[in-house]
Amino acid sequence: MADMSSGSARAAPLAIVRVQVWKVRIPYLAPMQSSRGRLEVGDKVLLRLTARDGTVGLGEASIIFPARDGECADSVFRRLAEVSGPLLLGQDGARIVSLLQMLAGLSSERHAFPTSLCAVDLALHDLKARHLGISVADLLGGATRERFPLSRSMAMPDERTALQSACALVERGYRLLTLKGSADWRHDIRMARAVRRAVGEQARLEIDPNQAWQCKAALAVDAALRECALECIEQPCAWWDIEAMQLITERAHAPIAADESVLSPADAMRVVRARAADIITVKLAKSGGLRASAAIVEIASAGGLQCNLGSKHTFGVGSAALLHFAAAHPAVGEFVGYGSARERFAGDIINETIDIGDGQARLPPGPGFGVTLDDAAVARFALASADLALPR
Repeated sequence: MADMSSGSARAAPLAIVRVQVWKVRIPYLAPMQSSRGRLEVGDKVLLRLTARDGTVGLGEASIIFPARDGECADSVFRRLAEVSGPLLLGQDGARIVSLLQMLAGLSSERHAFPTSLCAVDLALHDLKARHLGISVADLLGGATRERFPLSRSMAMPDERTALQSACALVERGYRLLTLKGSADWRHDIRMARAVRRAVGEQARLEIDPNQAWQCKAALAVDAALRECALECIEQPCAWWDIEAMQLITERAHAPIAADESVLSPADAMRVVRARAADIITVKLAKSGGLRASAAIVEIASAGGLQCNLGSKHTFGVGSAALLHFAAAHPAVGEFVGYGSARERFAGDIINETIDIGDGQARLPPGPGFGVTLDDAAVARFALASADLALPR
């Protein structure tokens, strides 16, 4: 690869002259509960690139629980501050593909550190789109829609809590509820049936045990909940157990979605070839950003699989990125799995308010992702920060 830190790169209008990184923590409005555990705070990593002409680009790395890539908020912060950030200084931010290839090539595995790479991918796209005066959706080929029905996930610790949550969400206009399963699959059956009785036909239901079930349990749940007309069962068993996913997909009545099984385009190809799912759940943060996620959508579509779009509970930058991605990629399906940080968290880090009403989100207007950092909020919620700049 050519040396991208040459004088010509430094002279380019989008030469990156400043890299800022923050690790940010915001409390959940209510604790997040799944089979993976319980969380009361959300830790994310923010990235802001500033170009020579003053244009800025924003990125976010979103993590709930550490995934099979091994990344956590602390490791993402260090990688962006100590490895990726210094390498980006002086580079031409318009050369998105070359820069992402350079960073991906630092690892012994092509798709390692995808959460860190996502923050850079988002920031570079935001930077270039703002420089051109267009939205990221337009940079990706153009928006095909501007309003997005939202889905919401909800825990089911007991029947009273589950019914209160489900009825409140339906009252607010949500038409797809993702029920968080547990290792106790019999409990999950009881809770799902109770929710179906409570919401009737006002909302569609899907269930996501986050890998908590064995193959036989997944098939038992599918059979027991056939009356509930589930939209899908998401990642019923371990991410690595492609044979079990294949068997469940073949025998289940409900569609099966692969989430943790698909981090990279190579994973998507493996699932398509094995017919180990009917649906692939796409999340920008787990797959390395907009470009890698687009490749996953294309592979799924070519293989006859559907896609849905999840979030990993993003803050404002990541939420805006999801909506722009969904706008430019209609194959990700009708619903977007989240709309605004203020739905889940006790605050946000952007100046704008993402327009949400009656269970739908609207595409943020303006150049780039259409959002800007609220520096005061970032300072209030930040646990760590790094500020790198080229010498003047």
